[in-house]
Amino acid sequence: MKKLTLAIFAVVMGFVMASCGGTSPKETIMKSTDDFFTQAEEELNTIGNAEDFMTFFNVFEEDKQEFIKTVFADYVDAEGNIKGISDADMEEIQTYMYDRATAYNKVEAAKAAEFLTPLIDNYEQAVNALYDAVTSGQSTEGLIEQYEAAENALTAFADYDNVLPELQERAQAAEAKLGEVIAVMLEE
Repeated sequence: MKKLTLAIFAVVMGFVMASCGGTSPKETIMKSTDDFFTQAEEELNTIGNAEDFMTFFNVFEEDKQEFIKTVFADYVDAEGNIKGISDADMEEIQTYMYDRATAYNKVEAAKAAEFLTPLIDNYEQAVNALYDAVTSGQSTEGLIEQYEAAENALTAFADYDNVLPELQERAQAAEAKLGEVIAVMLEE
């Protein structure tokens, strides 16, 4: 019985050893891609403020470029051509990377919305207060400063391009309303 158990163990270990060394470039790259974005999503979940979010975003932009270089490093020849990966596998890899990056972008945009939504709320309120005062001929004392503070708070996200469409629309509508305020102020 011991010999049978040892024989089965040897066969199982043989399969395990063979499977460890026999991963294809496609499998390796796809696994690395998934690990890379999963780790980033986990880090995103720990971020608690807009400043840390933007720091993470800027570092992650650089990390993505480095990841692409690193993940393909073993499969690029001296002239920069990819070797050892079939066209079909490369197409699957590219599709997988695109899909995984898209899924990550949705998580990132949702996290950004946590910080952007209150900033856009304040921006809209400041623009609306300024609009109401200017169009009704009332004093704008303190309102311009309130608007500038709201606008300055949004500048932290000036380089961020993954804003949810509904937040973009709200900010653009407020900017259009601000344009109306400026036009009325220039007429005076």
